[in-house]
Amino acid sequence: MSVDTDARYLFRRAKEEAAKADAAVRRKGSPQEIAAHRELALRYKVRALSMSCPDQVLHDAMERDQGAADAHLGRTRH
Repeated sequence: MSVDTDARYLFRRAKEEAAKADAAVRRKGSPQEIAAHRELALRYKVRALSMSCPDQVLHDAMERDQGAADAHLGRTRH
């Protein structure tokens, strides 16, 4: 598999895991299930970005995802 194909596969898997997390939220799944799908989505996305983007783009994407995760955790803790 080429790097381009690998990155596309990983981006696709990230979207699939994000969709699973969203579905679990809609059906009020357990927090552990939601977190597991979100973690997998993030891991796939980071791996795909690391294969296909310069370091600065990767850093910026990780910062955005961390900000979104922090905002979500802030909302769910209250």
